[in-house]
Amino acid sequence: MRSDATTRGRLGGWGLAWLATLTALAVGPGLGSSSRLTYHEAFVAQGAREILDSGSWWEPRIGGLPWLEKPPLPFWLVAAAGACRGEVDATVARLPSAVAAFGLVLGVALLASRRYGRTVGLLAGSIQATTAWTVLRARLAEADLLLAALVTWSLLAFDGMRDGDGSGEEIEGGGNLSRLRDWRLAFFGFLAMTALVKGPGFGAALVLSAAAGVLAWDRDRRAAGRLRSRPGWIVAAAVAAAWPLAMVARHGPGVAWLWILHVAGRFGGGGAHGPFAGESWRDYALNVLAQALPWTPLAAIGAWRSLGRALRGDRGDRLLWCWAALPLGLVSVASARNAHYAIHAMVPWSVWSACGLLRVAGRLADRGWPRPRLVRAAALGLPGLAVSWGLGFWLLGPWLDRRGAEWAFYESAGRAVGASEPVAFLYDDWDRDPYPTPFGPIPHDLAVRLFYLRRPATWHFDPAGLAEVVDRPASPGAGEQPSAVLIARDRDLPALRALGRVEVLERDAGVRWDRTYLLARLRPIAEPPAIPALGAAGADSVRR
Repeated sequence: MRSDATTRGRLGGWGLAWLATLTALAVGPGLGSSSRLTYHEAFVAQGAREILDSGSWWEPRIGGLPWLEKPPLPFWLVAAAGACRGEVDATVARLPSAVAAFGLVLGVALLASRRYGRTVGLLAGSIQATTAWTVLRARLAEADLLLAALVTWSLLAFDGMRDGDGSGEEIEGGGNLSRLRDWRLAFFGFLAMTALVKGPGFGAALVLSAAAGVLAWDRDRRAAGRLRSRPGWIVAAAVAAAWPLAMVARHGPGVAWLWILHVAGRFGGGGAHGPFAGESWRDYALNVLAQALPWTPLAAIGAWRSLGRALRGDRGDRLLWCWAALPLGLVSVASARNAHYAIHAMVPWSVWSACGLLRVAGRLADRGWPRPRLVRAAALGLPGLAVSWGLGFWLLGPWLDRRGAEWAFYESAGRAVGASEPVAFLYDDWDRDPYPTPFGPIPHDLAVRLFYLRRPATWHFDPAGLAEVVDRPASPGAGEQPSAVLIARDRDLPALRALGRVEVLERDAGVRWDRTYLLARLRPIAEPPAIPALGAAGADSVRR
């Protein structure tokens, strides 16, 4: 399993080019066109667009209201990419995740190469680039892949700091001491950045649980002492706390309730807008295994042999097992468990898969397969798998996209109305409750509507709130009565007609009974009659 120490950690220029090509083939084709943005992606994409529109980078906004549910690093990265491109579209929104995928692949390859040699390193990186969860998450403008990359680099730096230079040799001489300082700086830097991605303390809990487990298993006081860096911890804590404290100072302590809700809601099973969605233990276990496809069987082979080496004292394998087990335990105890939270603990599976693949190759060699044949199989099979992933998403994604028709309706609606006409969304009880925030409730799909509408809009939770929008006084010299453009459902027409004259401009092609949308122009009447009840009406209007 082990190779000469001179080859550890050295992937070489050709190795880097190989890993970059595999990653590009797997996640690049159809990055922005294979599917429409999900609800969670749209928050990042629309928040980044509003950062560029307002010029205010400190706090993301959705519909003009602060969106502080998640830390800002994903928003900043998308906004920076949009500033270079000149706009934020679906491709730009997903580009940071795709780039983070290569960072993840490179981190896995470096760790495996340093511990097990260049061959295992290249195979582990290649497997990571073609694993189901890497490809899927790299194609989403969400925080998960970016956090997985930062967790990987944090533990890569921890492993280097633990051994000084990663070779298992004791630290002697200025060169190694300098390298130790570099590893320590990298560790605290990446650890601090995790707080800017998913949520305060979440990334740090994943990293530190694995690191603490390794140190306890090794009983290595010297390695533990290398973590006793007061400046490092102070800087990491300052970077991690700067944005949350700034938001509390700016908006009051109520914003901290958002972060408490996300923790309590997932572990306590409830919150202001109901429990977070979770999976049964059966579905959770099956989905975790499915995320490692097509390499799951090889990961099992490699993990078993890795466990034996870890029990015999191998430091690299102990890191892999602590990394795979302890963070997974943390994310699994939540009542609202979801398999995609487990990806941060699944990085070691790629190293195990590489070891398992080498073991299978060894068995084939024993049966007479020559080495050149095995090399050709890898050189053709891995790019073929990457191309299959990329073309599959690119060509089949649009056919399987359930959101395509509805999101296209918002695009069409944005083009169908005049630039000066106000646009309003009407909500009632037909879907999930809105996100509660200190600045008012925000509908869960508001960001995706605004992103594809490509213009500002207000939103209202009952038809009575629309009266203020449509009952505006006509401006002096106006040639016609003022109007407002509404996006509502077909069954909302009786309530809308009670407010004024309704002209239906367009109907959605969707067929779901509760989501047949329409675009209508509403002109007020002089004295609107009483408004009939509409479902279980929500709260008062919420304006931008």
